[in-house]
Amino acid sequence: MTGAVPVWVDIKPQAYLALLVWIPLGIAMFGMMKPIKAGVAALILGVLFLPELAAFDPPALPPIDKMAVACLASYLGALVFARRELGRAKFLRGPEAWFLLVVIGNVGTALTNADPVIIGGGLDYDGETRLPEIVLPSMTKYDILSSTVRDFLGILLPFHLGRAFVRTREDAITLAKVIAGAMLVCLPLMVFELRFSPQLHYWIYGYYALDFAHNMRGGGFKSSMFLSSGLALAMFLMAAMFALALLRRAKEKVAGIGPGMLLPVFWGVLLMSRNVGANIYTLAALPLLLGRKVASAGRFAVVLCMLVIAFPALRASQTFPADDLVAFAAKYSAARAQSLGFRFDNEDILLERANERQMFGWGGFGRNRVYDERGKDVSVTDGEWIIRYGSRGIVGFWGAFGLLMWPVFVARRRTRKIADVEAVYAVNSMSLLAAIHAVDLLPNGLFTIFPYFFSGALAGLSEGLLTPQPAAAPVAAPDPGYARMPPPGYAGLGPPPS
Repeated sequence: MTGAVPVWVDIKPQAYLALLVWIPLGIAMFGMMKPIKAGVAALILGVLFLPELAAFDPPALPPIDKMAVACLASYLGALVFARRELGRAKFLRGPEAWFLLVVIGNVGTALTNADPVIIGGGLDYDGETRLPEIVLPSMTKYDILSSTVRDFLGILLPFHLGRAFVRTREDAITLAKVIAGAMLVCLPLMVFELRFSPQLHYWIYGYYALDFAHNMRGGGFKSSMFLSSGLALAMFLMAAMFALALLRRAKEKVAGIGPGMLLPVFWGVLLMSRNVGANIYTLAALPLLLGRKVASAGRFAVVLCMLVIAFPALRASQTFPADDLVAFAAKYSAARAQSLGFRFDNEDILLERANERQMFGWGGFGRNRVYDERGKDVSVTDGEWIIRYGSRGIVGFWGAFGLLMWPVFVARRRTRKIADVEAVYAVNSMSLLAAIHAVDLLPNGLFTIFPYFFSGALAGLSEGLLTPQPAAAPVAAPDPGYARMPPPGYAGLGPPPS
């Protein structure tokens, strides 16, 4: 979730107004749509179209940004209009118990980082002037509350909403329709920015959400629309292609258009988006979703999650083939190889720093980063895994990533008990979507709450398909001999009265 606003950004009033308006607007959606569709739309559309960086900063609490506002709009609307649907998932039950490990980690991080971190104090470039020391604050008991609320809004709440809204195959189809429909709306906007540069955020909200140079690739532009990066938008486009595959299997349409017609259009735009990672994920996954074997996607999802589990240990032991991957990338693009090598080099120094406090990490305020003797930050944190490990330690890492990946393993086991092949396909496709998002958090950051929302939807679907539905009370058949019985008081003389 978004932290403090950079000093170079002048947040305009319309950005804060959009955040304020979205909660009542999201609640109003429940009066215009079915509960499941309204809840999913309030969350997804809020993330896609609300402004980046703008956030309300209440005292002693983390900033309330677009991700939190989108979740609150969906949750409050369901609390008022769809309490029965919301009650299908209980807080901190089942897979949500992983969040308790996140809370334990937050307590441990605060208690083990009561000491300030001092950086700087070295000699300036002239070799004679000593630079001042800079003190990074220590963690206090108030940081426990702030960190837990931040994680509740950014991790648990989107997971819980996905788990509550998606419980049946019909719910999964509704989710797929909202995702594909939202992307269909975004598609012309994305194509516009690919051609004319990312300007929509500036035109609507009056400021750029990120450094303009970050959206320039290969002599062209990456579209980011109202998200924090072009990769975040490309990952949602990939999710929309997963949704189209599910709708194609279910023989459903999106705005009257067949999924088979939209799939090549979506993929064409993804190829033009200049996002290599999202294209590789799609190229590896989509053939599994379009094939007839419904189990392949589920098995591949488990393999990907096993890779995520092993990755920190492989990097810590220097057994991960980082140099080989850089050499392989250099065969195709020197720029890509340089970028990949830069990421691995930064991971190495950040990992060395994180290993000094393995269990609970260094906490916030930039304490997990690496500085030179002049106090200059010489590290770049790209991957969510190293950010989580460095700031929250092993406990915080396992709590956050366990919540993200546990539904994949559980779903794989539960599909063996589901007789409906089409329902199994829905579970396996959502498992693969969740697993790919987990893998993407190794090289990249957590740009949106979608990874946890999709994992929650997977958890809810695999639970709901095995939950027996209450059967209607059987209607007793009339006794065939009742019509031949004489009326009360009839003595049996002559025929009964008509």
